[in-house]
Amino acid sequence: MSYCKKVRRVSVVWAVLLVVFFAMNFSVGFSASPRRRHYIVKPRDILDSIAKQYQGVSVADIIKENNLKKPDHIVPGQRLIIPWKGVWHIVREGEYLELIAKNYAKTVGINWRSMMTEIKQSNGLYNPDKLRQNQQLFIPRVEKALQIKIPKKEPQGVWHTIEQYDLTIFRIALNYGEDYGIKWQEMQNKIMQHSSNKGLDPRNLRLGQKIFVPEAKKVLEIEIPSQLLASKEISDSAGSTTAVKIMGEFREEKPILSWPAEGEIVGYYGEGGNEGIDIAVTAGDIVTAPADGVVEWAGEYASLGPCIIIKHEEEGFFSSFSFTNYFTNLSLVYKANKGDKVDKGEPIAEIAASEAANSIRLHFEVHRKENVQDSVNPLDYLP
Repeated sequence: MSYCKKVRRVSVVWAVLLVVFFAMNFSVGFSASPRRRHYIVKPRDILDSIAKQYQGVSVADIIKENNLKKPDHIVPGQRLIIPWKGVWHIVREGEYLELIAKNYAKTVGINWRSMMTEIKQSNGLYNPDKLRQNQQLFIPRVEKALQIKIPKKEPQGVWHTIEQYDLTIFRIALNYGEDYGIKWQEMQNKIMQHSSNKGLDPRNLRLGQKIFVPEAKKVLEIEIPSQLLASKEISDSAGSTTAVKIMGEFREEKPILSWPAEGEIVGYYGEGGNEGIDIAVTAGDIVTAPADGVVEWAGEYASLGPCIIIKHEEEGFFSSFSFTNYFTNLSLVYKANKGDKVDKGEPIAEIAASEAANSIRLHFEVHRKENVQDSVNPLDYLP
C-alpha cells in the first residue's frame, strides 16, 4: 500500500513539472513580458481610446491586467499596464534575432523589421546581437511558438578592393548600407565584426586592400563627393557623425549624440506617447552631456521634478533629462548649473536617493531647436 502511495506521489510531481514546463515555453495569450509597458492616463482618456493605440489589445484585456474595479473611472496620471499578446520562444543554437523576426512576421503578415522592433521593445533587448542559447524571448502578436529551421551558414557578400586613396570605411558602409537597405552604422558593424576582416584598421586603408562586405550582392563603384574631406570621413567612421543621401549625393547631416547614462532601455520612443527613451539607472550613476552645449535649466521643473535641459547650438537640438517615475526621495546632485558650457561626455549630474529607490528611470528627450515641440527619436542619433 505504501509503495502505491509513493508511486502516485512521484507521478503527481512529474505531472506538475510538465505543466510548469509547457506553461513557461508554450504559453499563448496575454502575458506579462520581461519588460512591462505602461500608459499614463491623460485628461479625457477612456479605456477604448487607449486600447486602440495598441495592436490586438482590447478594453477587457486592460481591465483584467490592471484588476480595475471601476473601468469607467480612470483619472489623469493613473498608470496602466498594457498587456502583450504573444508566446514565449526558446532561442536555439544558431538562431539570431533577424531570423526569428522573419519567421514569426510571416505568420501574422507584418514586415519583419516591425516584428523585430516589437520583440526588442517587449523584451527590453539592449544588445539584440547577443542572444543566448535557451534564452526566453517573448514574441508579440503570434499565437503559436515555431520550430525555426536554421539555414546553413554560407559566406554571403562581396570583396571590395580599395582603388581610391581617400576611400574610408564610413563611405564603404554608407554606399553598401544604402544598397542593402540598412543604416551605415549597422553595415559598418557587419564589416568590422566579420571574421574575414579580422585585424582591419579603419583608419589605415591601403590601395589594393580587399575588404569583405557581408550580405552585399554586387561590388559597387564608390564615388567620393569633392566637398567631403577624407579626414572628416575618418572621424565619421569612428562614430561621430551620420549622413543622408540627398539628390543622389551623400553629405553630412547631424552629429551623433553620446549616451547620457549606462543602463538598459526600458521605455522606447513613441511607445504609449513616449517622446523620448527611458534608461534604467540606480543611485550613484552619473549623467553626462550627450553633446557640447549650454545648460538652459538645472533644477526642479514643474511636474517633472529634478530636470536638466541643454541647448546644443551646433547640432540644432535641445536635450532634456527627468524621471518617468518621480520619487520624493529622489534627487540630482547637479554638476552643472544654468548658463554653464558643457562638453560632450562631461558629467552634468549624479543620481542620488535619501533611501534605496528601485526602478529609477532616466527619461531622455531630444527636441529640434527650431521647434521645441518637435521631438525626435534619440536612438536615431545615438551610436
